[in-house]
Amino acid sequence: GLEPFEAKYPERFFDVGICESHAVVFAAGLAAAGFRPVFAVYSTFLQRAVDPVMHDVCLQNLPVLFCVDRAGVVGSDGPTHHGIYDIPMLRCLPNLMIMQPKDALELVAMIKTALLHDGPAAIRYPRDPGPAVDFSMDVAPLHVGKAEIVTEPPDGSGAGPLVWFWALGDMLTLAADTAGCLAADRVRVGIVNARFIKPVDAVKLKKQASQAALIVTIENGALAGGFCSAVRETLAACGERCQVVSYGWADTFVGQGTTDQLLADAGLTPAKMAGDILRLLQTS
Repeated sequence: GLEPFEAKYPERFFDVGICESHAVVFAAGLAAAGFRPVFAVYSTFLQRAVDPVMHDVCLQNLPVLFCVDRAGVVGSDGPTHHGIYDIPMLRCLPNLMIMQPKDALELVAMIKTALLHDGPAAIRYPRDPGPAVDFSMDVAPLHVGKAEIVTEPPDGSGAGPLVWFWALGDMLTLAADTAGCLAADRVRVGIVNARFIKPVDAVKLKKQASQAALIVTIENGALAGGFCSAVRETLAACGERCQVVSYGWADTFVGQGTTDQLLADAGLTPAKMAGDILRLLQTS
């Protein structure tokens, strides 16, 4: 996927082979010399380089951008290639901003945001193609740490309980489909495109939690230490006690199969999730 860039800008492209740790240190050296390096890497292969990400980039607060491809399950590539561990591995590292886009245009906006940011950043995105976008549109950098409301809940007068979904990138479609299932039972659902895994939009989250019966997080990543943990930590720090239910990948290795099969096996389907949420609302 980088070959067109290499052909157009050969003096700005370096292929270091399957040497992820070296690539990170190389990028750190470039950043220390005043360049703005971008390291394109699969999520699973970045696992091999977490130590230099910490010591050589984050500790020195160098402006390296990590473009983390194949973040989430990758279907038939199997357990060794599912990129579901990058959020827990990276989120604990100081100085590192982490984002996930909903589509290719937002990816462009995040790259612009990262290249203006005075420090390291990571953008994770899935293997499966996202929705079609109009690349003739101009996009501006994002405000750091600001989530986007993509669906406002229906008016609350005489209606049912309010639930806010906080979804990452490729899971927004699952959030919207689940919201559609819940609408039949008069559950009011708002949907947020989180955009920023770190820092979380604490202002928006606190406001919504103070009004909602339930916050639902959805991520294509491991739940243990993942985005859901960031949401819970943020709410705890704000003193909000809104109930949170989280959807993602359980604390077990994910097997082989198509993405749809794996999602179904894990209960990550609109019908299953809507049923879970309804039962929680009825018992709370």
